[in-house]
Amino acid sequence: MQPTRDGATESYPLDLDTSLSTPLHLNAAYSSSQTMLSSVTTAIVSHPSLTSSGARVALSAAELRAKEIGIPMNIAIADSHIHLLAFTPMDNAKITSIAIAIDKAFTASGHRVPTSAYKRTVWSGGVAFGIGHTNGGRFCTIGGGVPILDGEGNVLGAVGCSSGSPAQDEEVARAGYEAVLEVIGRETL
Repeated sequence: MQPTRDGATESYPLDLDTSLSTPLHLNAAYSSSQTMLSSVTTAIVSHPSLTSSGARVALSAAELRAKEIGIPMNIAIADSHIHLLAFTPMDNAKITSIAIAIDKAFTASGHRVPTSAYKRTVWSGGVAFGIGHTNGGRFCTIGGGVPILDGEGNVLGAVGCSSGSPAQDEEVARAGYEAVLEVIGRETL
């Protein structure tokens, strides 16, 4: 409360009691505001993403599955920001499918669904007809791209495989996806 010229008192919304202005109280208030700011900052800028270690886990598992089914594959791993994190062309994989594997990982990570989900919607008359021409032609609607989601539904990245049939490509990509989920302790879908 502050006295006015006529002797009345006026209250200010941030009128500090002297007991709150001690160094201990100011330090506690500062610490509390820093904790709150840290929480807000984390909520604003925190975005989970697959690491290079996670990419190697997915790549190894996918490559092993490709060997088991006898189909040499091009295997791409994208992070949650749709950037290529890892890639391997297995010996004798089709050279022409390199870009396809990368685009499958790009599409699955960016759209949060397996590329095979677009199978029926992209044909003439389908609701997504022409979508393959978006994103500079990188949007891939051929099966073989599988997103990796955490327990909260956040995309961590994706696995994209190409060189076999769409079903074989997806089987190999799923092996990479399942390996990452096993490492982070989450059930596969």
